[in-house]
Amino acid sequence: MSLRRWFRERIVGDDSEGGDLPPRSVLLNTLLGRDPERVRSLGEYDEESYPPELREQLERRTEVMQELLGLEITSAKKRIDAIPKLKELLRKYPHPLAYETLINAYIESERFDEAKGVAFAAKQRRAECAISQYPEIRSEIDSLREWTSADIDDYAQEKATSKKI
Repeated sequence: MSLRRWFRERIVGDDSEGGDLPPRSVLLNTLLGRDPERVRSLGEYDEESYPPELREQLERRTEVMQELLGLEITSAKKRIDAIPKLKELLRKYPHPLAYETLINAYIESERFDEAKGVAFAAKQRRAECAISQYPEIRSEIDSLREWTSADIDDYAQEKATSKKI
């Protein structure tokens, strides 16, 4: 018989797993190995409590972000050339920066209907992120522009006007 078990039986008797200890008996709980679960603030995890689905999402997001940063998207021509890769990245993880870049690439290539479709998908993703239980996911949308169909129509009209001149 271990010392801990002997002590537990002496202190609490038959109810060694129960709750018959007086309140604020932290020392006894520690000695008996019955530590209450610590209340954590939202988004505060340790290696034991980290949700596996969140870990997977964050790993995919990091992967997509690294690939996005590795793309040459500094000029309009390079963004247009990167459209297939951007679509592939969005299938891997729907990162708002990838949506933003793809919308700009479609506008620059004068594919306005496709830009509207991506803007709609980005809006839906924003809504998903906004109601996520994880602040790590909610934070994705903090500083990104929200595109509307009217914004894209304005760009289409501007392109059409500049071609006439």
